[in-house]
Amino acid sequence: MTGRSGSPAADARARRATSRTAEVITNPEALARMLALENAKYHTDYAIELLDPAVNATIRVQPRWVFGLAEGDFTGSPTRWVFEPE
Repeated sequence: MTGRSGSPAADARARRATSRTAEVITNPEALARMLALENAKYHTDYAIELLDPAVNATIRVQPRWVFGLAEGDFTGSPTRWVFEPE
């Protein structure tokens, strides 16, 4: 990720516009990695069957860029983050 300043998540009150792509994930290794990260973050123990592509869709959303404005500083706050492809 590259950007002029700060973090896109730094201020939840800021307004943002995004450009992104989305894709359905069916690769077993990618699904297992995502589930392991989710279980670790939320202290859960979901089984891989939850992400069975025949039953449920798992969608990866990849931002290309984010443009943010702080509500109280319209002219001084515009920031754009550009995310490098993986």
